Amino acid sequence: MSPKIFSIAEKEQLKETMFHAGMELLKKHGMTHMSVEKITAAAGIGKSTFYNFFLSKEDFVLQLIEYNRTRFWTAVKNMLGDRSTLTAAEGKQVLRGIINSNDSVYQYLTPEDEQKLAAANPEKQTADIDEETETLKRLFMIFENVRENVDYAVVSNLLKILALTAESRAMLHESGYQRTQEKLFGLLFDCVFEEA
Repeated sequence: MSPKIFSIAEKEQLKETMFHAGMELLKKHGMTHMSVEKITAAAGIGKSTFYNFFLSKEDFVLQLIEYNRTRFWTAVKNMLGDRSTLTAAEGKQVLRGIINSNDSVYQYLTPEDEQKLAAANPEKQTADIDEETETLKRLFMIFENVRENVDYAVVSNLLKILALTAESRAMLHESGYQRTQEKLFGLLFDCVFEEA
């Protein structure tokens, strides 16, 4: 029996099915306990099909991050509609969504998971401030009321601190978690937007 040949559309659908199944498993079990076997069982496919798309579980998570990044830009484009810019309030909503989205992979990763992902992607082991700056510039171009002198390194670090806070929520005082996030978001917004 020869292996099934998938069309491009079928390949994209299979990959999307695996991403959705994997994201739910990541939320439930974390990366350590999200095995290839669990992903394939949840997606209703065989392990060999998984390995036609991904080199490893780490490669799967890295591609899941890229998939969610693409979905983020699509959501921003949809939010814009036929306008050229988003209001500052909408921009703040977008920035909050980067951290608080249920589909943000980073909030479900441990520092050990991130080390494994870095090892699986050696060219991305260090933060690339130029790449991050270009991404932020691209995003801020569509926000109204953005400061002319944005310090992109500080903004990038604040986003990472917010992500780390979300990832490490269990280590923090739960009673102060939301207030801490609000203070950090307030600082982030002050760095990005002019006062109205």
